[in-house]
Amino acid sequence: MPRRRPGRVRAEQWPRHRLTYQPPIAGLSPPALAEVARVERSRNYLWPGVTAESVRIWRGFVRDPYRNLWSEYEDGGCGVWECCGSPFEAREFLDAVIHGMSRRRARELRFLVDQLDNSY
Repeated sequence: MPRRRPGRVRAEQWPRHRLTYQPPIAGLSPPALAEVARVERSRNYLWPGVTAESVRIWRGFVRDPYRNLWSEYEDGGCGVWECCGSPFEAREFLDAVIHGMSRRRARELRFLVDQLDNSY
């Protein structure tokens, strides 16, 4: 029986680990970040990195002194959610992720979001 090339053998194998970049969220432990990544992969209405972007958008909105003047553009902005996303939609994404996490890990993210909500 002829020998198969090592590259062909590796190409036919299933990847064991999926190495994707998970943006860090300041204030969350590594197990909580892993739980966030699991929830983002398991829900069809979320995508990888949406939680970090939602925290960034919500934090930016809450800390902006002109937040009371924010209104959604009539034309919808540039169409890129990470650039011109709605902070209220970002807050809804954060709620969805919190509800999908285990109680112990969700407590960390909930604490972070509650701090932002209290300053709003």
